[in-house]
Amino acid sequence: MTRRRQLTEAQTVALFDPSTDPREMVRHYTLSSADIAMIRNCRGDQNRLGYALMLCYLRHPGRPMRVGEHPPSALVSFIAEQIDVLPGALHDYLCAERVIRRHAAELQSRLGLRSFGPRPAADLESWLLPQAIENDRFAHLAGLVTVECRRRRILVPSPGILEKLCTKVRHQARREVHRRLTDGLSAEQRRKLDELTERREDTGQSRLVWLRQMPEAAKPGAMLGLIERLNHLQKIGIDAARGHRVHQARLVRLTQEAGRTTAQHIADYERQRRHATLVAVTLDLSVGLTDQAINMFDRLIGAIFQKVEKRHARAFQADGRAINEKVCLYAAVGTALIAAKDKKLDAFKAIGEVLTWERFVSTVAEAKALSRSEEFDPFQKLGEHYAGVRRWAPEFLKVFTFQGVPAVSPLLRAIGVLRDMNRTAAASLPESAPTAFIRPRWTRHVLADGVQPAQLRTLRAVGTP
Repeated sequence: MTRRRQLTEAQTVALFDPSTDPREMVRHYTLSSADIAMIRNCRGDQNRLGYALMLCYLRHPGRPMRVGEHPPSALVSFIAEQIDVLPGALHDYLCAERVIRRHAAELQSRLGLRSFGPRPAADLESWLLPQAIENDRFAHLAGLVTVECRRRRILVPSPGILEKLCTKVRHQARREVHRRLTDGLSAEQRRKLDELTERREDTGQSRLVWLRQMPEAAKPGAMLGLIERLNHLQKIGIDAARGHRVHQARLVRLTQEAGRTTAQHIADYERQRRHATLVAVTLDLSVGLTDQAINMFDRLIGAIFQKVEKRHARAFQADGRAINEKVCLYAAVGTALIAAKDKKLDAFKAIGEVLTWERFVSTVAEAKALSRSEEFDPFQKLGEHYAGVRRWAPEFLKVFTFQGVPAVSPLLRAIGVLRDMNRTAAASLPESAPTAFIRPRWTRHVLADGVQPAQLRTLRAVGTP
């Protein structure tokens, strides 16, 4: 059975063939005066050119020029110009198999190059493993090995041997990543991880699929759905610090691989790989669901504020005509009173010339009904949304652990008070409840006259100033 190639043709060329890029040729194939002196010891232009090319091949890419191989014409011209021979002289050299082999052996000895045997391979495997734990892309590993071979003055192995080495190390790296992610998991945690691939009785879909279906609509039910998913993940008990045991790129890779397959396929993985994959997925989903819940919180609270402000604006607009009528009427009354005072006339008679006294009394009552508070604050209506916020806020506070700088410690203590009240179904805030975090604009809504109004219940539900 033919083994599937891991490196593409383009990747193989990049690793094993000399570069023809002008800058790369200058970098790797510029001959020193000592090189040229050594090359001139060869007899005949064809041998000098072949010897020079063999020297360049051994330095970069780090392998001997093979019998029957035709070097790139750009490289041949570049080398021929440096040693003052014609590029066409190489034709006779390429036909001399024994000379090519002799030059390869001679230059390997002069350059102090070792063959790629079992001992160098073992050393390179040990060196490559930490790199592969971070990034196991095959082309990346192969490139690291070729560079390290040149640094250690080891001949670069053939593509087949290089692929075999990288494949072996990649398997070792993946096993090590799986071990790190699963080391210390309890039997209960492993059981709950396996349950993620099982189907839910109510919908028939796997729990993994259900967890990935994150609600998007900004509604209380959507928030409760996010919290339910977060609660499910938290019950598995995978500490976020477990993800720091491996490079984050490997976690992303495991999550991406899981995203491209089905829950049933993951269930068929070998035990260690299955649990490591599910740990990575659990950690990723926890972050994603947390971000979604925080975003949902902002959208839900923002929607409440928008509704209150729009209602306030609509109400003011609806009363605008009546308010304008009252302003015009009182302007007329005021003008009549000013004229009466100037002429020393009776003020009540002046009012009577504008409208009847009975009508004047009724307009005063109408004006009082149209008037707003001095603050003219639309947030007075926030308490009307208490019931909607209360549907999800207790669970929201329960599912998250909040942290902050010392300056927000009163707010963190207030969240703790709200959690205790939710747990005990307390109806009012304790007298010792922290209030230092409440901004001045909110004080009249939250603590007006020391009485617990609807706005205070809103604070209890939301838990933020």
